[in-house]
Amino acid sequence: MLRILSDLHFHDAESRVRQLEQLVPLLTGVDHLVLNGDTCETERGLTAAMLQHVTSFFQDRVPRVTFVTGNHDPAISETHELLLADGRVWVTHGDVLFADATPWSTLRDELERRIGLALATLPQSEWPSVETRLRVNRAACVGLPREFDHEATGLASRLNRLRVTLFPPHKVLAMLRAWRDTPRLAAELAAAQRTSAQVVVTGHIHNPGVWRRPCGRVVVNTGAFGPPRGALAVDLVGDHLAVRRVTERAGRFHPGKVIAEIPLVAAGRVQLGSLHA
Repeated sequence: MLRILSDLHFHDAESRVRQLEQLVPLLTGVDHLVLNGDTCETERGLTAAMLQHVTSFFQDRVPRVTFVTGNHDPAISETHELLLADGRVWVTHGDVLFADATPWSTLRDELERRIGLALATLPQSEWPSVETRLRVNRAACVGLPREFDHEATGLASRLNRLRVTLFPPHKVLAMLRAWRDTPRLAAELAAAQRTSAQVVVTGHIHNPGVWRRPCGRVVVNTGAFGPPRGALAVDLVGDHLAVRRVTERAGRFHPGKVIAEIPLVAAGRVQLGSLHA
């Protein structure tokens, strides 16, 4: 079985993953684990030894582990996207859907500036491609200044984090727009550049859900191991994909109820399929 998780945000004070051992029940019976970005905070003071501890933890427990990069761990690997099941499942963190990577962030202007500078060095014909956008986004995220101390705890730190997150109010509106637009943007980008993909699996926006688009593609967002709405796991076995809730019991995370089952049709055929939710 292949299992996809994302947005653990390990070493972030808001993450519910305080110790990696909490994740062990999610690794049981998994042959290939895909961690789809923002596994840990590599740009927020994580040392090389701490990062090695994170990667070794998963590699010691699962036969095969793929770390897909996210905007919080842009250099954790060189894998920015993944095509599975003969290209029928496209996995990428999700920031590629937005011209400024994280439109709700305090660092949006700096990201936009860095992305613009990087694109200016390339032929304009290359700008729209997924490969270019992912490569440029990852480079732009390396060495970003801190909005706040992600590992700090205590009331003062939490209040400061809340202030940075919610103000000015247009940041909240940008997040809500991202929640609204992600299913459409993901399906449109797949239709344009990942045409074999019947299912698109993303993270990034922390809004777990499953959406069937009019084109027949299904978009899954796996949420996050933290606020506001929790996480989903995506399991792939042969031509069958299941989306299940991640539940927390006694401080450990477990695969929970299946909320959607998505059969994959023969490779090369994208059509309105069956989605049992």
